[in-house]
Amino acid sequence: MPEIPGHGKDAHKQWLEQKEFLQFLINTSSGEVPLYVSYKGTFIYSVFLPQSCLKGRYIDDLMKWDCRPDRSWEYCYSPDKHRALKNISVLSPFEFSASKLFKKAEPITILRSFEGMVGPKSYMVVNQLLSHPNDLHFEKERSAYCRLNEDGDVEEIIKIHHQPDGISVTIAQAILDKHLFLTKSVLLRFFDRALCCAQAGLSESRRQESKKRNDRKNKIYARQAIAFNEDNLPTAGKLRGFQIINNRLSRSERLKIFSPAHHTSESNDFTSV
Repeated sequence: MPEIPGHGKDAHKQWLEQKEFLQFLINTSSGEVPLYVSYKGTFIYSVFLPQSCLKGRYIDDLMKWDCRPDRSWEYCYSPDKHRALKNISVLSPFEFSASKLFKKAEPITILRSFEGMVGPKSYMVVNQLLSHPNDLHFEKERSAYCRLNEDGDVEEIIKIHHQPDGISVTIAQAILDKHLFLTKSVLLRFFDRALCCAQAGLSESRRQESKKRNDRKNKIYARQAIAFNEDNLPTAGKLRGFQIINNRLSRSERLKIFSPAHHTSESNDFTSV
């Protein structure tokens, strides 16, 4: 981990402005794309959202996002005065989000836990909406969702990385692009990142400066806050927002998905005649 620049130095405020993290989001929007990160002060959480939702004042609405990594489907009900059950329904993962558009999103990763498990009680699963159409199967030894390629070799498509202080999940861009195309969706990567010195945080600041950090070219929209102590030195920084990632398939690549040769290789049908 790089050394934190000392107070009073320009490098310290630049560190709190988190330009390197914004560049990280740009650099990782292709290749092996992080879908989920929970590591110390960094939280990244991704969802699928229909393209048709991105109209009007969608940026302001999505900035109201709120979620937990364990959000999933659940049921609810309410009893009437005779204690009979009524209003029984299944709730979507983001039913009570402050963002109206977020309610229409589809989770990709779900952090689950089970006290009956031997060893670690928590584990990560991937939404079947993504894994099933792309013929992905979880391989415990690899800690990855895998498939067979055209040569019959195992490919790790969605990788789950466990670290002492956190967990991260990445996906191969080719499968992500294909899924976004097939579902007419975009990938939304929400992020919340806090940096602070050991002595102080945002809650202990005497003054805060807030501003928007919008990068329309790279479709990153964020709000930034920097806290200052009683000596007017920056002590903590917070960056919260989201990034939109579209599929990057060319027209020829899109048509290839529906070609007989591609369908045969994707189906992994090795039945001999």
